[in-house]
Amino acid sequence: MQIRSKVFLGLSSNYTSFFIYLGIMAPFWALWLKDKGLSPSEIGAIIAVPHLMKIVMAPLISQAADKSQEYWRPLLICASFSLLCTTFYFIGDGFWVLMLITIAVNFTLPAVMPLLETVTVGQTTKHDLEYGQIRSIGSVAFIMAAVLFGWFLENNDVAYVLWAIYVGMIFLTGSILILPRGNKRNQVGPVENSAPIKFLLKNKGFLWFLSTVGFLQMSHGVYYSMSSIHWQGEGINEDTIGMLWAVGVIAEIAVFMFLGKLLGTNKYTTIFAIVGLFGALRWTIMALTVSVPFLIFAQLLHGLTFGASHLAAINYIKNRIPLEFAGSGQSLYTALPLGLGMAASTYFGSLIYEHFHALAYLAMAALCMAAFFFSVFSVRLNK
Repeated sequence: MQIRSKVFLGLSSNYTSFFIYLGIMAPFWALWLKDKGLSPSEIGAIIAVPHLMKIVMAPLISQAADKSQEYWRPLLICASFSLLCTTFYFIGDGFWVLMLITIAVNFTLPAVMPLLETVTVGQTTKHDLEYGQIRSIGSVAFIMAAVLFGWFLENNDVAYVLWAIYVGMIFLTGSILILPRGNKRNQVGPVENSAPIKFLLKNKGFLWFLSTVGFLQMSHGVYYSMSSIHWQGEGINEDTIGMLWAVGVIAEIAVFMFLGKLLGTNKYTTIFAIVGLFGALRWTIMALTVSVPFLIFAQLLHGLTFGASHLAAINYIKNRIPLEFAGSGQSLYTALPLGLGMAASTYFGSLIYEHFHALAYLAMAALCMAAFFFSVFSVRLNK
């Protein structure tokens, strides 16, 4: 029991630090970039960089980590390098300088989450822990960071965003030192073990999974890049913006806490189809109104559009991917749906927003409907 509690604490601490960082970055980074004089399309380009870098760096680093004895050492190296590069934001100015710094920071940062998820899935299986409960602690940290920092910005300069992000990176790097060890894999044949990414990308079921969950995750592109700017422009103050982000994460926590087993046993096609329909509803509401009560309802649907789809994705990888390829499976999920897909939807979504403002959310609704039809047709083809 003592070992089990120690493992839970170590994993939870790392998620807490990582999501404190994200709780500042996601709602307020665009405001810091705007304060530096960047246009909406330039902001979209910089915010798209982490997603774009995931395409190459996350799979390459994770494939190398699959062949190592432990995941935590590559994880520590990645976080430390990103922390070092983040320092240069304090002296950087102008679009191209900030772009180069962002590329450097995200040379290794995209591999942090898939490696952490791989450690967590392995340890939850080994010690009979619930992934959703551990992940939800990170979501609570996201809420606290978003809400408290939103209140802080009401009376303080937006320049403090960078300081908060930097401190979050320091805590993230330090928390990796207390992660549990012992994530060794069973070795497989030399041909398969030398190219786990190639092995996975030949699997038709895995390709369907990547495509469907990709549409669902891509639908968040305008929300992640432009929602804070849009709400601020419509007269919603910073603490309310933080509250709206928090409502979405509260809904996400509820899904992680109470629907973990359900989402781990039901058919993935059914889950993704339901999420697609509710996602289309969410983005349509956000395209048509900035009424706070309606926005709160739309944010509650984040529990499905992100929470349910992500939890189903983690369970798919856990149950359908060989253990020795776990890091590569997580990294491909990070690289393609969360990387290539999110980079495209973030950048092109910001371009659409620059010309059509909130109507850009209708393009996100269309992506959710694509996921719905992919799931429905998959069911029919397998009958």
